[in-house]
Amino acid sequence: MPETKTLDLGDVELSCTVHGDGPLVLCAHGFPDDARSFRAQIDPLVARGFRVACPTMRGYAPSGIPKSHRYDAEALGRDLCALADRLSPGAPVRLVGHDWGALAAYAATALAPARFSHLVTIAVPHLGATLPRLAQPAQLRRSWYTAFFQLRGVAERGLAKNDFALIDRLWRDWSPGYVASREDLDIIKAGIAPRVSEVIAYYRAFFTPSALFGASRRLLLAKTTVPAIHIHGEDDGCVGVELTRGMEKHFLAGIRVHTVPRAGHFVHLERPEVVNPILLEFFNAP
Repeated sequence: MPETKTLDLGDVELSCTVHGDGPLVLCAHGFPDDARSFRAQIDPLVARGFRVACPTMRGYAPSGIPKSHRYDAEALGRDLCALADRLSPGAPVRLVGHDWGALAAYAATALAPARFSHLVTIAVPHLGATLPRLAQPAQLRRSWYTAFFQLRGVAERGLAKNDFALIDRLWRDWSPGYVASREDLDIIKAGIAPRVSEVIAYYRAFFTPSALFGASRRLLLAKTTVPAIHIHGEDDGCVGVELTRGMEKHFLAGIRVHTVPRAGHFVHLERPEVVNPILLEFFNAP
């Protein structure tokens, strides 16, 4: 049975489920999602002798609201570094991040590269590759919700309207070939419902001075020095697969980019039979 821990990281308390024994694999979820995002990966990883830790990211229930009220990439990355220190103080960690979890993972490996032996990012390529293409018309259409979330009050009401119908829409639009179960979506909504402003704050933090000119921008644009792979669904309706082009030059220790057919933004849930062997092969590499 998994163990659920509440870890006090100083600025915030994070709830974290831990499965199995062995070298640590730390998995960070994105939006709109929760710590169960990697449920299709846990059993195969545990069966191969890994310990898998899935935190609920800051601001999402049942984790806490940070004292600093920070949701920028630097703060997210420091959370992952702190979790690595607490859960695997004597050995480097294998790190997996999806969506906002991927941005947190890029920041964490820039902050403390020696703490991480392997990096897996899913659905969000390195910002050095994506930044020049974010203003392309197709990507602007996909990213409409980012602008909507800047509207204080309006965005909170819009996200919560009609039992969080926007979350249902985003899952449909971002993974058009996948039908999330009502139970899974209800669990996700339960973690967001009491924290609507905090969850939206991730998107607002992306346009703060720190994100645009300061530490968060430097961390996300830094070349990654940890061996890495990136996994991207060919039908991703949130971040177009074309944004992965040119990623390789931003990874000094090498990267392999895996594009998965018949999969969208939640590729690890849609095609675990493809994703899991990729992870296991990479994590067992010397």
